[in-house]
Amino acid sequence: MKKQMQIPGNLLGPALDSLTLNVAILDSDATILASNRAWQEFGRANDIRPPADTVGDNYIDICAEANDEYARTAIAGLREILDGERESFSFEYPCHSPESKRWFLMHASRFESRGNDYLVVAHENITQRKVAELKSNQRTEELQEFAKLLSHDLRNPLAVAQGSAKMLAMDTDDDYLDDILSSLLRMEAIIDGALTLMQYGTEGRDKEPVRLSNLTESAWSNVETEAVKLARTDDRILDGYPDLLAHVFENLFRNAIEHGEAETITVGATKNGLFVEDDGSGIPAEIRDKVFEMGHTTQKNGTGFGLAIVESLIDSHGWSIAVAGSETGGARFEIRTNPAVPKDRFGR
Repeated sequence: MKKQMQIPGNLLGPALDSLTLNVAILDSDATILASNRAWQEFGRANDIRPPADTVGDNYIDICAEANDEYARTAIAGLREILDGERESFSFEYPCHSPESKRWFLMHASRFESRGNDYLVVAHENITQRKVAELKSNQRTEELQEFAKLLSHDLRNPLAVAQGSAKMLAMDTDDDYLDDILSSLLRMEAIIDGALTLMQYGTEGRDKEPVRLSNLTESAWSNVETEAVKLARTDDRILDGYPDLLAHVFENLFRNAIEHGEAETITVGATKNGLFVEDDGSGIPAEIRDKVFEMGHTTQKNGTGFGLAIVESLIDSHGWSIAVAGSETGGARFEIRTNPAVPKDRFGR
């Protein structure tokens, strides 16, 4: 028979103090019997009435002092547990300070010990996740607006241009006209691809290995490069969606050529991903954190749609992208294919 072990009582305090969660133990009347170090430090940092451990105070009374909808939700959940209507309760709520926005997850559950009922209440700081959710929701709304632009404002004039070009092609044999038709068809394909991404994402698709040099060569052939040169450094195999990555490079190339006045664009691998940089006019440091916003103007001209699409396509891979300055004063876009690497630690 397996021997039953009991945790020594003198270990419970240090164990609770080691948690980053704010934890308190309540009796069946919601009076606080004990709290851990994180609970006490939060109380001191937020000027909660002394003592900071709040031992001896009734937790429902503390919640009632807030007198808002979140406090009332917490009280209702606690009372349902105390009345035996449920075993546990949890909900998310904002708890902003004058210095920052914060969100927490409250969880309460009942347990029994030596014939007595108790509650354990824990508060977890979920600010990082909540901010990411809010950013994702904002991005979704922006993409929906952009989808409307693609579907109506761009498709209609594009259809007119294609129709006129086809009518001209029936009466004229001109290589320039063929180039126009080819470009219009390419525009239509890009719109279709962007709409597909926004509507369906990458769900149900499998990544596949693709060589960086092949991607850049294919993308380069679809961009009006004029006299701009493409330079390559280290090569590597990427695990991604080739069609989406093609759009990434095409947009980055166009951004450098059309808005950055680049003469040379360099693509290469880094320890944690890859980069695309140019020797053009660059992007001022004060707006680099805004260039991926939908509709933001980058460099000298442009709507910012191209870079917003780039970030969306990169996000769909589970990667991340940031902009910096190149050694020649141009723009350098750094793509991290390893999401565990912090933004300020690029492998060069």
